[in-house]
Amino acid sequence: MNTLIAILAHTPTVVWAVLALLVLIGLRQTRTQTLSAGRVWLVPLAAAAASLVGALRGFGGAGELLTGACWACGAAAGFAANRPLDLPRRVAANADGSFTIGGSVAPLFLLMGIFVVRYASNVALAVQPALANEPRAAAAVAIAYGLSAGLLLARARKTWSTRAGRAAALAA
Repeated sequence: MNTLIAILAHTPTVVWAVLALLVLIGLRQTRTQTLSAGRVWLVPLAAAAASLVGALRGFGGAGELLTGACWACGAAAGFAANRPLDLPRRVAANADGSFTIGGSVAPLFLLMGIFVVRYASNVALAVQPALANEPRAAAAVAIAYGLSAGLLLARARKTWSTRAGRAAALAA
């Protein structure tokens, strides 16, 4: 218990600020909102980039190719996992090119997943720096990062695809 308290006490303030920002972004997505076409991709692309950079920075010593490939496999698995999840469930393309997306806690959980993986891996690296060169650790962390990123990207893709469905419905 003392170790956990020491870890939390030594966590830089900026980490808690990032957590607060991610919670805020995630909570905003629990309400129905209308997003421009570009904003649909903003959070997923930023989260995917941050997760890939986090994996490569933390575990590039185990091999950037291995780490990047494992992240891509995790992202592909997350992307595929959205097929049965069908997120977001309530989405509509609007005539002005924007999208109305029903509120959901899924983005909040996915953003928290990326944060927890990053926080836990950074703590693990601080406690045991040799993990940065361990291929199994790199693979596990990169896959975990990729899963959340893939789910977020699949969600954006599903939202974007409603535009094609709306065009087909209007043409019929």
